[in-house]
Amino acid sequence: MIALIHYGEIGLKGKNRKYFEDKLASNVRKVLGKDVKVKVDEKRLFAEGKFTEKVAKEKLEKVFGIEWFAIVEECAPEVESIWKCVKKNVKGVDGKKFAVRTKRSDKNFPMGSMELSGEIGKRVLDSVDANVDLKNPEITVFIEIMQKKALVFFEKVRGLGGLPVGVGGRVLCLMSGGIDSPVAAYLLMKRGCEVDFLHVHPFEKNSEVKGSKIERLVKILDEYQQRKSKLLVVPYAGFYARTGDVERRYELVVFRKYLYKLAETIAQKKRYGGILCGDSLGQVASQTLENISAAQSGLDIPVFRPLVSMDKMEIVNIAERIGTYKESIIAYQDCCSLVAVKNPVTKARKEIVEEYYKKMGIEELILESMDELEGI
Repeated sequence: MIALIHYGEIGLKGKNRKYFEDKLASNVRKVLGKDVKVKVDEKRLFAEGKFTEKVAKEKLEKVFGIEWFAIVEECAPEVESIWKCVKKNVKGVDGKKFAVRTKRSDKNFPMGSMELSGEIGKRVLDSVDANVDLKNPEITVFIEIMQKKALVFFEKVRGLGGLPVGVGGRVLCLMSGGIDSPVAAYLLMKRGCEVDFLHVHPFEKNSEVKGSKIERLVKILDEYQQRKSKLLVVPYAGFYARTGDVERRYELVVFRKYLYKLAETIAQKKRYGGILCGDSLGQVASQTLENISAAQSGLDIPVFRPLVSMDKMEIVNIAERIGTYKESIIAYQDCCSLVAVKNPVTKARKEIVEEYYKKMGIEELILESMDELEGI
């Protein structure tokens, strides 16, 4: 079977395009199988091997960098050969409205695109009882004319777009138990980033995270990046033991500052290019401009917030589409909920947050946390 893969944004990469094409080809090969041959030809990718149409759809729909794909039949770039391919499937057009769309990248082909579409359409009408409808067809016959071959197919499947994972560097995602952070991870994958995860958990032992919804969420997200990511975990108990003198309404902001500094330390040690979180501006008290500023003050690494302008329903819609929503809403006591209060500070003062940070000895705590850090 042959899958034709068209990319979108990659086509704008100029002299660097081959690098992006090769990465996309590698990711396609990972999902379809190592025995599948993937090659680039005339700004298209072709995957050929022993896979079914169902498998191709399930797998390629989760590969970033693909604008659309189709299961195609190749033939000689000649009218009779093209008609032979169309004729095999012409019974499926019987009794329906149809259109023929031709794309001719080889300008030496003796017929123009509209002329070839008209010729094939006429032959379809002569073969079955059907009607032409160029605006709202029920079935479309697609034909692509290349330099050495022609392609015939009957369905385009929309891809995820974006850039292939692996071209945008590595980021570390602050993974909570909620809806937002998995969606944030998905959106950075769309920009070509490989995403690993950091989770501060409420359990006594790191091993208790294994099998939890956090691990299940990571496994769902890994399907979109064609790799097995790292899930780094560390217990919350160390932070909690130092919160005795912290005003409760400030505790969440101080906790987030600890999270950022811990993530930064890990990122510097493991060479991540940035930190990723699921903040949406103003969605909750900890995500006001003032609280975000106070929590990330002093960081020397970028913090990415792809959800910053989205409302909750936009985020939920994406979560449902990518398959993380049902896992995200399963009851789970993440650490942000442990430090939540009814009247949290909404305009935290940096100097107060910094004072608590120093009193708690967070720099020392980060060193302890690094010792407790484990990969699941």
